[in-house]
Amino acid sequence: MLKYLGILLIAAVTAGYGGLCAYSLKKEALVLNGFLLLARRIRTRIECFRQPLSEIYLDFSHPALDGAGFTEELRESGFTAALCKTKNSLGLREELFALVGEFGNELGKSYSEEQVRHCERYILRMEEALAGLEEELPRRRKTVRALSAAAAVMAVILLI
Repeated sequence: MLKYLGILLIAAVTAGYGGLCAYSLKKEALVLNGFLLLARRIRTRIECFRQPLSEIYLDFSHPALDGAGFTEELRESGFTAALCKTKNSLGLREELFALVGEFGNELGKSYSEEQVRHCERYILRMEEALAGLEEELPRRRKTVRALSAAAAVMAVILLI
């Protein structure tokens, strides 16, 4: 009886790990979407109201970025510092992290018209990256789940 409970537990943990990995893939798209919304907000607020970045950051909120601690750090220390402090909790792969980092590095360093153009460039790049992520996401999630299910079945077979 204990043997079968152990086998069931190992199979459940292995399958649960697959679900967790699949969620982390989805989280990456949610985080990138949060940065895209932030870039759009910055562009609009600078273009229409000429607001400084510190004021723009005050009322910005996005569930994925809030959960990673980014928005709180953003309000306290600015874009680049917040990005560095929350790199691990954001869960972005290196090329997406570099894209967001490039966007943040140029904020607040030029006239408002140039900042609006900068935001527009990076909004397009983020939209392309997000479209690519959303296109590959179902396949990657299916693969992760299938691999974890296969590992669970292998563990059960080996332990029986």
